[in-house]
Amino acid sequence: MESAWDMLRFFETEPTARKYLARCYQNENRENPDRLAFQQSTRFLYLWRQARLLYSTAANADLSIQPLLLFYGCTCLLKGMLITRDPAYPQSSRVLQHGVTTRKVKRSPYVLTEDEVRPQKEGFFSHLAQRFQLTPLRDRYLVHDLFVSLAEMSDIYAHFTDQHSRWVPLEFSSVTPEKGASLAAIPCYHITFPETAEGPLAYSSDTFIQYVRRFSPAAISFELTDQKTDPGKQLILPQFALSQLEQHPLFYHRDHKLFFWNGSTEFLPLPQWASHFLLLFLLGMLCRYETEWWGEMTMSHSMAERYVIERFLAHHLSIFPSLIVQQIPSLHFHS
Repeated sequence: MESAWDMLRFFETEPTARKYLARCYQNENRENPDRLAFQQSTRFLYLWRQARLLYSTAANADLSIQPLLLFYGCTCLLKGMLITRDPAYPQSSRVLQHGVTTRKVKRSPYVLTEDEVRPQKEGFFSHLAQRFQLTPLRDRYLVHDLFVSLAEMSDIYAHFTDQHSRWVPLEFSSVTPEKGASLAAIPCYHITFPETAEGPLAYSSDTFIQYVRRFSPAAISFELTDQKTDPGKQLILPQFALSQLEQHPLFYHRDHKLFFWNGSTEFLPLPQWASHFLLLFLLGMLCRYETEWWGEMTMSHSMAERYVIERFLAHHLSIFPSLIVQQIPSLHFHS
């Protein structure tokens, strides 16, 4: 099976990078897409190559420096992702700044999960947020909330904090609705939601479908199953819309796994790639500025934070390139 890095190697030559960018800009109805692609192709290909080298180095690096390598590798991948939508990047030196900040002088005693990261009004992250429609951003993000927002780490982090996971795994299977149904004869997925007394899953079926639809991208059309034959919360989703679920803040889908966000309706989770960036920024700052705390954490086994940090970094290494592949326009046109 082709890995995300195998797919991204397609960008590492100038002709293929230029062809791909021209298609991206043409699909966005940009004027002179070929010229724009020519102007960005060299920067574009070197970003992907540099990212790959940073990740391969980080995979074998000591924990004491691994977050720094991964943060800059992650930034290169996000810049490549951004260029697929923004042929003018970087418009000014302001967008080259990280665009996030955290307290350089930490409180004592320091508790990782109580720290926070603050998006700034200008800079790389705010520019990404605008291009990928993450606005409005919150003034600050607690490290605890960022870890909670990672679907595939939800059980690990819940064990670390002795709390219930906010992400609930779902069962889904292929079906073809019968004649007379609104999605008749269209290959669909039948999604079953577990019953619980907490969060949105405690809503009535009618309120629940309205809640889900409120955040749905235009390409996704959910339908309730027949409540007479299928009691409980069960939805029908066209199979072609499954790939669009990464744009839905209440769902997370990857590698045949599907999760639903059953947490706060007031603060929905950021997209996974954004949470990864903010967490790596903070961990990189700890490497550089909190050397005593970071050194003790990495060189001893006396701090519980080491467990969740190591699991997060391993998770990031394994998943982040595929998250980026999901966010960029399809690569299939070149085959």
